[in-house]
Amino acid sequence: MIASSRFDETQRRGIADAVLGRLPEDIFGNTDWARLAVQSCAAHLDPAIRTGQPYRIAAALRALAHAPTVRQVDAVAGAVCDALLAEAYAARNSRLVADVAGARSVADAVVAELRDAAQRAAADRHMLREQVAGYVRLVALHDAGIAERLDATGAFAARIAHAMKLEPQTVLDVELAGRLADIGMAGIPAATRAKRGIRTKRDHERVRRHAALGESFVRDIPALSRLAAIVRSHHERYDGRGYPDGLGGDEIPLESRIISVAATFVDLLSDGPQAKAVLASDAGNEIALRSGTEFDPAIVAVTLRLLQVPRRTHRTA
Repeated sequence: MIASSRFDETQRRGIADAVLGRLPEDIFGNTDWARLAVQSCAAHLDPAIRTGQPYRIAAALRALAHAPTVRQVDAVAGAVCDALLAEAYAARNSRLVADVAGARSVADAVVAELRDAAQRAAADRHMLREQVAGYVRLVALHDAGIAERLDATGAFAARIAHAMKLEPQTVLDVELAGRLADIGMAGIPAATRAKRGIRTKRDHERVRRHAALGESFVRDIPALSRLAAIVRSHHERYDGRGYPDGLGGDEIPLESRIISVAATFVDLLSDGPQAKAVLASDAGNEIALRSGTEFDPAIVAVTLRLLQVPRRTHRTA
């Protein structure tokens, strides 16, 4: 039994290597993911095809649906079939040739199903973006400056999330929550909400309430309610000295930690009542100096790479 298990494991590794050799070089940006995907196929798709069980073939392919694109699922399935077909021709195994042909039909149907689902998801994402854009346009009627800041924060936060190689749904959540994060600021005068401005105690409390106001606004929208906690926590600090709940480190939602960095970057690049905009490199340096206190160091590192700004650990005169 042990010898048989070792044989099966060796066979799966051999098939995995054969499949990897057949994949287009540009199909995967992440080689580790490709190896995991192919090993999964070798462990599940290969025996399913050999035994001619369509439901197992479909289940093995659907297990790959977490791939970033349907094209990658299709490529892995095609490469497994090609590797098995080469083996079948070499061994003159007509039954395996027929099983591979049947597997291709099942694979085509599953890939079409996944592609339809991806298209529906893309349409949903478009609708959500349009819905959020509508809220930002309403804010712009009252305060064009804060509307521009919301759009810029969402866009830059999404760039950071994408650079972190997060799942597409997470990137979308970061983008949408970033565009809504400070919607609770609407109605607060620019001089009062300026991060670098001097505030009275009353102004300070009014500004701090905006996170909870934004949370309430988002929570009441069914399609966006999942973003409520992200909006609430985008002013928490990595060292636990932020607001409204004093969360720290990994207690803060990852999306909120990303938005915090993006919002600060946008603020530093914007003219305000109390301070002039700085250069992108200077903004990056300022963010680097707050790493580990205000910001998550891992997110800061990705942001600096994105901005192509060398990391600094101290201020210069």
